[in-house]
Amino acid sequence: MKKKLVVLLLAATMSLSVVACGGEKEEANKTEAPKTEAAKKEKTEETKEPKVEVTYQTILDDYSKRIADATPGLVEEYNVESAAIANDITALAELSNTKVSKLAEISNQGVTEMATLMQKNGDEYSVYEEWANKLMEVYTQYSAQITDAYTASTSGMSAEDMLNSLETLGQ
Repeated sequence: MKKKLVVLLLAATMSLSVVACGGEKEEANKTEAPKTEAAKKEKTEETKEPKVEVTYQTILDDYSKRIADATPGLVEEYNVESAAIANDITALAELSNTKVSKLAEISNQGVTEMATLMQKNGDEYSVYEEWANKLMEVYTQYSAQITDAYTASTSGMSAEDMLNSLETLGQ
């Protein structure tokens, strides 16, 4: 009889502990779920990059950096590709123009963003023009590095090679 009582007590204790633990989990899930959702939302908002106000200055900075970052690679590409056409001034000029055009594309994207900002803000054209000119100055400065590479590659050409290249241009 004692054994039966002990077994019943143990069974009852285990039943209560299982029910109690399960109940706590459900209660915890109910109370934590909203916290978890709120925490998820808060965490998502924290991990999002803060919205940066778009201004003419931020556009200028962004596209100036893009131009500056692209230039060394374009100069290197020019130097590598120009070796195969070293005696053809026309081909060298075309290659140089191709590389400069890539910088122009970056600059034009920035100028387009500035125009969009001007329209969004309702700014005067003169404000847009001032900032667009600043970006064009950056473009001009960096494109000169490609032009310098072109000049350097043609400076070693003989007068005869230059004349031959120019004659083929006229044909």
